[in-house]
Amino acid sequence: MPTSARIVGVGHTSLAPRLNRSAWALQAEAVRAAVADAGLRPQDVDGLITEPGYSQGVIEGITPHFLRLGAMLGLNPRYTSSEVLGGASCVAMVQRAAMAVAAGLCNVCVCVFGDAPSMARGTWSYGRGDGSAFGLFGAAGLHALAARRHMAVYGTRPEHLGEVAVTFRQHAGLTPHAQQRAPLPLGEYLESPYLVEPLRVLDCCLISDGAGAVVVTSAERARDLSRGGIRIAGFGQAHNLTGLAGADYLTTLPARESGPIAFGMAGITHDDVDIAQLYDCFTIVVLMQLEDYGFCAKGAAGAFVADGHLRLGGRLPTNTAGGLLSEGFGGGMFHVIEAVRQLRGECGARQVEEAEVALVSGHGLGMNTHATVILCRD
Repeated sequence: MPTSARIVGVGHTSLAPRLNRSAWALQAEAVRAAVADAGLRPQDVDGLITEPGYSQGVIEGITPHFLRLGAMLGLNPRYTSSEVLGGASCVAMVQRAAMAVAAGLCNVCVCVFGDAPSMARGTWSYGRGDGSAFGLFGAAGLHALAARRHMAVYGTRPEHLGEVAVTFRQHAGLTPHAQQRAPLPLGEYLESPYLVEPLRVLDCCLISDGAGAVVVTSAERARDLSRGGIRIAGFGQAHNLTGLAGADYLTTLPARESGPIAFGMAGITHDDVDIAQLYDCFTIVVLMQLEDYGFCAKGAAGAFVADGHLRLGGRLPTNTAGGLLSEGFGGGMFHVIEAVRQLRGECGARQVEEAEVALVSGHGLGMNTHATVILCRD
């Protein structure tokens, strides 16, 4: 079912290790900024979809996240929900908004992610299903297993992971709001300490306070707005809920199924994609997505990134604002925002010339969830 929904507004807060503000305050600021960017008024919003951030929790007591945030914003929407797909949530929220608009459940839907881990107690070391019985805690340990497996099966080298980190840092240097902008030479990467071998600290996403939001509406409503809109041309999801019980769990992501669904809905192939904003909680996830989306052959992602294809001017400029590794941790919503800005032509020194088609991905929980959206400039 092709969709005609548009993203007509984007907005976000600063990103920093500590902003001394609650996640609620950050989310509210991002929503107001996105609505203003769209040229709309708060009273025009009749849809609200939220992702509360991993350190905040979806439910506070018996109060769901969307209820408290909606009350803070003074909204009484016709459609609302909170998404719980981990790092796939932000892309999934955009999909849900597009479907809600297409179904006539709402006309102007805001999707917002925000978190303030600096204000929360430790929530990043929880066990991952049955693996916790064997000492496997946290996302870094799980993705280190995937990186080790990729190296053993395909010959991937530390330099390949490093190229991802170095490239995204280079892009962040061109992004004024990025959290880490200092250049990262490959030698510095290779000398950095391990967090969980073979993953170094620089292979892991940043931890940030911050929030981002987008506004989704119909093509008809978008025509009345000064910015027009970026078309949500296709989307898909796929999930691996059996985890380590699956034979290819550590080498293949659900992107392999999610991608073709999104490409099919949009009527394109991966060859038509001009820019990619790939969820990059860890460098190894970028390599796996490049393969599973079909941008290179299985096992060839190391050579693909070593040839510079992810850089500005390369075959597939990727995470052009720096991603989770250097722009800051925005839960994936900043990936959507950057794609919209690139398609609008608003990215200044990091602008990809003639960018018309963007792929944005989300990857979450214990390598379980995946979501894909294709955005197009009309």
